[in-house]
Amino acid sequence: MSVKSFKFVSPGVFINEIDNSFIPKSADVIGPVVVGRATRGLAMQPVTVESYSDFVEMFGDTVPGFGGGDIYRDGNYQSPMYGTYAAKAFLDANVAPLTYIRLLGQETTTGNGDAATTPAAAAGWRTTQAPNNVPSSNGGAYGLWLFTSGGNTDKILGTGSLAAIWYIDDGAITLSGTVYGGSIRTHEDNSVNAYSTGANNVLIGTDSESLFTVVASGTFGPELKIRFGFDDTSPNFIRKKWNTNPQLVSGATFYTPESAVGGWLGETFEQELRDRGFTSGSLGCIMAISNETTTGPWKMHPQASYEARTGWFISQDLETPAAYVPFRKQKLFRLVGRGHGEWLHKNCKVSITNIKASTTTVTDYGTFSILIRSLSDTDNNVQVIERFDNLNLDPTSPNYVARVIGDKYTSWDETARQLKTYGEYDNNSKFVYVQMNNDVDAGATDANFLPFGYFGPPRFRSVFDLNSTGACSITPGGAAGLGGDGGNMTRFFVTGGAGIPNSGSLQATGLSNVDCMYLSGGAGVGGTKSSAVCTGSLVFPSVRLRTSGSDGSLSNVTDAYFGMQTTRTTTSTTSDASIADYHRLLYSGYTGGGGENATNRYATTGVEDYAYVFSLDDIVLKSGTSDGWHYVSGSRVREASYTSASYTKLLDSGLDKFTAPFWGGFDGFNIKKPDPLYNGGMATTSTEDNDHTYHTWKRAMDTVADPEFLNMNLLATPGLTTAALTTHAVRVCEERADALALIDLPDVYIPAHEAYKSSKANRLGSTPQNTANSLRDRIIDSSYGATFYPWVQTRDDATGAMLWIPPSVAMMGVLASSEAASDIWFAPAGFNRGGLSDGAAGIPVTGVTQRLTSKERDTLYEANINPIASFPSSGIVVFGQKTLQERQSALDRINVRRLVIYLKKQISILSTQILFEQNVQATWNRFKALIEPFLANVKVGYGITDYRLILDESTTTPDLIDQNVLYAKIMIKPARAIEYIAIDFVIMSTGASFDD
Repeated sequence: MSVKSFKFVSPGVFINEIDNSFIPKSADVIGPVVVGRATRGLAMQPVTVESYSDFVEMFGDTVPGFGGGDIYRDGNYQSPMYGTYAAKAFLDANVAPLTYIRLLGQETTTGNGDAATTPAAAAGWRTTQAPNNVPSSNGGAYGLWLFTSGGNTDKILGTGSLAAIWYIDDGAITLSGTVYGGSIRTHEDNSVNAYSTGANNVLIGTDSESLFTVVASGTFGPELKIRFGFDDTSPNFIRKKWNTNPQLVSGATFYTPESAVGGWLGETFEQELRDRGFTSGSLGCIMAISNETTTGPWKMHPQASYEARTGWFISQDLETPAAYVPFRKQKLFRLVGRGHGEWLHKNCKVSITNIKASTTTVTDYGTFSILIRSLSDTDNNVQVIERFDNLNLDPTSPNYVARVIGDKYTSWDETARQLKTYGEYDNNSKFVYVQMNNDVDAGATDANFLPFGYFGPPRFRSVFDLNSTGACSITPGGAAGLGGDGGNMTRFFVTGGAGIPNSGSLQATGLSNVDCMYLSGGAGVGGTKSSAVCTGSLVFPSVRLRTSGSDGSLSNVTDAYFGMQTTRTTTSTTSDASIADYHRLLYSGYTGGGGENATNRYATTGVEDYAYVFSLDDIVLKSGTSDGWHYVSGSRVREASYTSASYTKLLDSGLDKFTAPFWGGFDGFNIKKPDPLYNGGMATTSTEDNDHTYHTWKRAMDTVADPEFLNMNLLATPGLTTAALTTHAVRVCEERADALALIDLPDVYIPAHEAYKSSKANRLGSTPQNTANSLRDRIIDSSYGATFYPWVQTRDDATGAMLWIPPSVAMMGVLASSEAASDIWFAPAGFNRGGLSDGAAGIPVTGVTQRLTSKERDTLYEANINPIASFPSSGIVVFGQKTLQERQSALDRINVRRLVIYLKKQISILSTQILFEQNVQATWNRFKALIEPFLANVKVGYGITDYRLILDESTTTPDLIDQNVLYAKIMIKPARAIEYIAIDFVIMSTGASFDD
């Protein structure tokens, strides 16, 4: 060896320093994937979080179930969301990031058919009314409409406003009280008698306390009278008096049979009722909304999850004011949710602010800011969730709105079975992406354009001039609509009401010349038109727009955000709880919205693409008033607006902001189920083609089936016990060959959201022996899966509630804490690392659903089910670590399987450093220099007892070199865990010597 390789220290002595102690560069830390529900967050796509605080920010906190309250409005929190606990358990140890896939309901490939023939295939929910005009029950959606008090001789009712919607599975709701305009008629008054009697559609006023009385009968139980009003500060408030839990319509399935009811209260619209003075002295009538048509609000089914969005933001008017048509203004962009479903429109709104025209000669493009705000904030107390400043509409600018916020979105490709990403710019918003108008994106629009307003959300089309033609019945599919308006409501309103199904003859005949006390038909009442004909209009509600800059007593009028106003009243500084009800998805399959066709506002029969169009071009300055600035629709076309002279004049005055809603989000879930993805909703014959619940779970797992798409070393689907799906989870990991699936077994414990049980003892659906036998029959035989028994009890930190959780949740914490305390290749079991009572699970574990005997533990372990034991003195402990491999080998233990997964993944990543290098000895030496120190460190850490790496001409032969292959052999001896201790106690005589 050349002397130059050595450092000269003293005459005749040469020292060469060889450092074999360096720590090789490790690959990125790899963590688990957890699949489950959550209260919010991006859905059906993997999202990686580094800590539990990050998880809460994105997905919300743990949910113990039994949430109660106003379920239809506030959300379904009736069942535990086990995935959130698994995330908390794992992230508590802080050993690796965690990837979460939040589930929302997805549609099968056959789910767009009729849900009556393939109910499991369709996502979403519906009442039990049969579609296609074949009434088999009285189900549907029914609205209470309020009118100002009549009393004049002309019976002019004015404009009726929808106050509330009931969703009925089967039963009847009718108004009770004094009839306006005459006596109640029954079916004996008409030859058509294929319906029951009732007082639906009869105009009845509020009583002396401004309350209505509705009679519920049929499957609601014995005739029930409920008095209510619309003052939400009163104990008689409608949402306090009526059932708002859709799950009670299936009470015999999930709750005590006595709790079952025929329907629930859906949307109520308090803000509009206050604004229109309908809180007292009003007339009311109940009318059916789409109880027979194939499309309508009663049938959000079949419907996969749908993203909330804003209407299109539109430009200012740069033309002659007299020719101003707001819905023909240039569409610029809109914001679309990135996967949040209903959460976005229920919790957020958008404000455009700091709108500025260009002040330089360099560019004509102006700037603006976008704020994602809390829906419940007010302009007096703005709560910003996200903000993006100094944005513009210049496609070449680094501040282009799509570039700054991002325009990428994901879509599942059913053919390729993978999640695909579309768009140009990475997402910087956690909530939305930008959808640009094509002309704006191409730079083909006026550079002076700025966002100046927006298209409002869609709503059902208003109906004017009731009875004006004497033909106020609505015949489904017919040409005659209310007021002779071309049948535009035929898809949404039908004759009859709750408890009054329509026969074929009734539909064919229609009901004309009805008496004044009936609207659009009523209880099958015909006869001669009386002299007292009622006239009026029906208008679906929309959220109030701010009309005055001083609303809410703002100290500075220019702080006012015109556009959508979410306060209880115009002068209030408190938000209104009903706002989100205005912005729900209208019906299954809705694809319009935002004036897509500028020359035809009503692209869908019976639907307005937008309830209104707002623009700052309609702001006026009223001289002589205390507040000055007002929004007056139509003021620009009358040349009365402040922008009539110049739009920059308005912006310079500080009126440079407005607020718009998100609308149309849908989770794709059946709201009549406590857990819409529960195991009991799937059958043994369920597949991804015939069952949307099965399809939803499987699609989430298939999203991470490609190891090149996402790194992971664990896959957990907490609470999922359907055998075919948990087996699929194991197969996904097996095919990837780099992850372990933690699965839960069926019938070990049956939680309340799976089925109603008369006693807690009945919730144990199986025995250890039966569970062992069932698992053997499945013949999974894979070292890439593991399972545990039984369920354990935990305490929710946020609420203190106690709940039972599947063992996979606790094991997520055990695996993480074991890795944190020692290393990934140590057995996640025993009193040192598997002591659940001592905090090994990351979350408190206080009990087990079943205390196992020694014999039962042996029965489970022999079937490759790891028992969770409870000892009187030692507490609860994980007492096994087998994989699901049936053949005996080193890989039938979890610690060895996780060791090999770790080695394969890390060595694979390290090996990429020599890819496409020359296949020569020098490269081989580089490979050895990368791998051998890594293996040595694992040996030092007791992961392996010995190893050998062979890479020479015997492995990488000339013919392999010709094929561009480097072939190495790595042999390891994994360290085994002690699972049994054998000790001989030898009793010796007194005189015996221990040395003998």
